Amino acid sequence: MAWWNTFFDADHKTTIRGVVYGILGAAILVLLFWDIADRKPPEDDKTHIRYWHIVGSENDVPYTVRRFNQIQDSIVVHATPIPWQEHEKKILTAVLSGNPPDVVSQFVPVVRWASRMALLPLDDLMATSAFDTTIFFPALWNEVTWQGRPYALPVNTASYAFFYNKDLFEEAGLNPDDPARTWDDVRHYARQLLKVDADGRIIQAGFLPGFSGSHQGLLGNMSIAALIAWQKGVDYLSGDGATVTMNAPELIEGVQWTINYYNDYDLAEVQAFIGGLGTGDQHGFVTNKLAMLVLDMSFLDLISQYRPEMNFGVTEIPSFEGDPTVSMAGSWWLGMPRGVQHPEAAWAFMQFYVQKDIQLEEIASRDDPLFPANIHAAYDSSFISKPLVDVFVRQMEFAHSPTVVPLVHGLFWREFYGALERSVRGEQSPEDAFQQAEATVQSALDRAVSYDRYVQSRTKELN
Repeated sequence: MAWWNTFFDADHKTTIRGVVYGILGAAILVLLFWDIADRKPPEDDKTHIRYWHIVGSENDVPYTVRRFNQIQDSIVVHATPIPWQEHEKKILTAVLSGNPPDVVSQFVPVVRWASRMALLPLDDLMATSAFDTTIFFPALWNEVTWQGRPYALPVNTASYAFFYNKDLFEEAGLNPDDPARTWDDVRHYARQLLKVDADGRIIQAGFLPGFSGSHQGLLGNMSIAALIAWQKGVDYLSGDGATVTMNAPELIEGVQWTINYYNDYDLAEVQAFIGGLGTGDQHGFVTNKLAMLVLDMSFLDLISQYRPEMNFGVTEIPSFEGDPTVSMAGSWWLGMPRGVQHPEAAWAFMQFYVQKDIQLEEIASRDDPLFPANIHAAYDSSFISKPLVDVFVRQMEFAHSPTVVPLVHGLFWREFYGALERSVRGEQSPEDAFQQAEATVQSALDRAVSYDRYVQSRTKELN
C-alpha cells in the first residue's frame, strides 16, 4: 500500500506503520513541493488563489475559472489540472505539506477527507455570507456534510432512470408507450421479452438485475436489491456513524426479489449470456440484447454516439405498489483543504461556481453527461427541456447517495455484492450472507472510527 493511502485507509495495522510512512512522506513532500513553496504570487495587490481540478483527456482552463477572472479584478484563480489517476495522491500530499491549493475539485466521498481533518469546515463562511444551502438537491447536500457540518459544495451530478427498448416491446406484443411501472411488471414483461435459440441459450433478455460486482457496467451500475431497499426505507448507518446494519429486512426483501426473479431462469444460461455482453458499442442495451435496464444519464450520449436511430424510452425507476421511486446520485464537489492561505477568496470563487446562471453556462461549455447540482439550474428550461433530461432531473428528488458508509465506502459495496451473489447462487440464505457482510464491515468501521478519533485528538493537541 502506498504511504499516502494510509491517510484514508481505515484498516491501519499499527501506529508504527503510520509513523514510518509519515517519515517517508515528509521526505517526498520536500522533494515535491520545494519549488512550489518558493514560488511567490505577482505583486499586483490582487489575491491569487490556486484551484486544482481533475482532468481526463482535456487540459483546458475550466469555464468557471475564466469567467470568474473576467467579471472581477480583486481575485485571480490559477487552475491546475490534476490527472485522474493521481488526484487523491497529489491533493493529499499538498495538504500534508502545509501548502495546499485553496480550492480542490473532487468526487470521492467528502467524509473520507473531512473525517481526517483534511478539509476546512464551511459553516462559518456560510453564516457570514448568509449562504442558502437549499439551492442543492437534498441527497447531494447530505453527501457533503459530516457530523452536522458542511465541508464542500456540490457542483455537478447525474442520476439513474429506467431505459426500455420500444421496438423490442412492440415485437413482444407489449405496448411501447406503457413501460413497466412496478417490479412485478418488470418480471412479467421480462418473460415476454425473453428469446432463446434452438439449444435453449439466451439470445435476448428482457431484464437482468445485477447480482455480482463483475456485472457493473454490463447490466448498469445499480443493484436492484439496493434500490428496493431504499424504496422500503432502509437505514444502513446509525446516527452517530458508528454502527452499520446490512441484515436489514428492507434489504433482504430486495435480495429475495432478485432471487425470485432468477428462479424463472437457468442461472448457468444467464451467466453465459452475461459473459457475452460488452460495453460501449457492444453494450447489451445498444445491441438489442437487453430490453430494459436501470442506467445513468451518460447512456443518452452513448446511444446517440453508437445507435442514434434507436427507438427507446426513459421513465422513472419502477417500485412496488405504494412505494416511491428512487434513484442514486453522487456529486462532484468543491472543497477547501485545511491550511488554505486565502479562505475568503476561495469561498468567493466557490459561491460563484454554484450560482444558477454560472452552473448553466458551465454545463453548456462542456461535453459530458453531468448536470447542475443547483436545483434552480437543473430545472431551468434551457437545461430540462433537452430530450429525456427531465426524467433524470425529476429522479434527483428521490435520489440517495451511494456513499452509504463513508468511512468504509469501498468495503461496504464489495461485501454487499459478495453477499448478494452468495444469496442468488444459493450458497447462503440472504440473512446469513448479509449478517456475515455486516460483521466484516462493522469490524472495519470500528477501526475507522477509532482511527478518526485518534487523528482528531492529535490534531487538537498540535493546534
